[in-house]
Amino acid sequence: MNDVVDRILNTYQLIRPLDAVQISDSKRKITRYIESLASSGQSDAQQLTVYGLAYLKELHEGRDPRFTGC
Repeated sequence: MNDVVDRILNTYQLIRPLDAVQISDSKRKITRYIESLASSGQSDAQQLTVYGLAYLKELHEGRDPRFTGC
């Protein structure tokens, strides 16, 4: 689990560098998110990484306006 979380954070920081506070906060949130996915049966590390990256992107950059549901 920690490997997946570290991979998510490291990959995301290649796109958008985060400061120490953002890293700490993001790590806490992404860990909780990945744990919830894993507890619901998702076990593929690559898929969890993709989900985690999408979660961080939305968390730090906001929702994509193309998918507002309108």
